[in-house]
Amino acid sequence: MKSYSSSLFGAKALILILMMLSTLKIQAFDIGRFDQSNAFALGKDLVAMPFGMQLLEANNADADELVIGIHGGNSEGYEWIYPLWQLNQESNQVFFYRWNDRRCANANNAKLVNHIDTLLDNYSKVKKIKILSHSYGGTHLLYSLELIEQRIANKNQDLKIEIHFIASLLSPPLLLRLGCQFKTDFKDNYSMDIYNWKTIQEIDGAFRNYRKDPQEVSISSASQTRLPEIYNGRKLGHNWSISWVADQISESN
Repeated sequence: MKSYSSSLFGAKALILILMMLSTLKIQAFDIGRFDQSNAFALGKDLVAMPFGMQLLEANNADADELVIGIHGGNSEGYEWIYPLWQLNQESNQVFFYRWNDRRCANANNAKLVNHIDTLLDNYSKVKKIKILSHSYGGTHLLYSLELIEQRIANKNQDLKIEIHFIASLLSPPLLLRLGCQFKTDFKDNYSMDIYNWKTIQEIDGAFRNYRKDPQEVSISSASQTRLPEIYNGRKLGHNWSISWVADQISESN
């Protein structure tokens, strides 16, 4: 009798747990929830996402533009919340690309390109892609450029692709170059529009101790812009740079 009662109790407990789980609503990440006060909380959710291309809003199959953010090393996520919110529009889809920034930035670049290729299959009306990269994420994007051009740009002649390097590590120091076997020569011209947004090195907390400015890159066709010293009354350093650039892009649309 005791065994029967225990089994019955266990069965009831399991049913109760299943009922509770069935009523739980798992809320997907929504960049639209940003309210000027929750950037740090949303940032934690952002970098807790698994590796891969993550959609940051409700799906819109009719989107004609894709916006993709690529984080830097040890990102806390908060630096991306306002910029991606600012760039979000009804006609586009905003994504965050999570990658293993503990590895060399010239490894697994094909994964990024595969994800972009899949997005183009899923969003057949897309006419423009904006890819924004920051810090070490810019290094990852830099070593993905040729693949993006070969597999995406050349096969989609009517597709406009914008590449944005923001406070990016484009000329890594010698030890990192040797350890990862980074090349230093790149094509002068690409079929994509390339923008290099550079902070003032002396006030950039990530780069100020470098002997040379690591944001320089030998791509002659790239547009080069040096960011100002102040942004919204604050020193325009490493992480605020994404927000400043997002404002510039929004104003130019």
